[in-house]
Amino acid sequence: MINLLFKRVCTLFILLVSIFAFGQTVPPPPENPESGEIGAYPASPIDGYTFLLFLMAVILIVFFTLKTKKRIVQ
Repeated sequence: MINLLFKRVCTLFILLVSIFAFGQTVPPPPENPESGEIGAYPASPIDGYTFLLFLMAVILIVFFTLKTKKRIVQ
């Protein structure tokens, strides 16, 4: 049981580290905004940090929901 839990935690850790590393990349600058085209950044970009926070929130909600269900059953 502990070995399976350890494997899942390691897999989750590797997944989150890769997502966090992807979030560190800088987007390229807009192309020629002075040429008359609209070349600005989006108003509210969804970067890697926002995605990571959303993913962590979902994981915590699922974890605590399962944990409380086990307590209710016992």
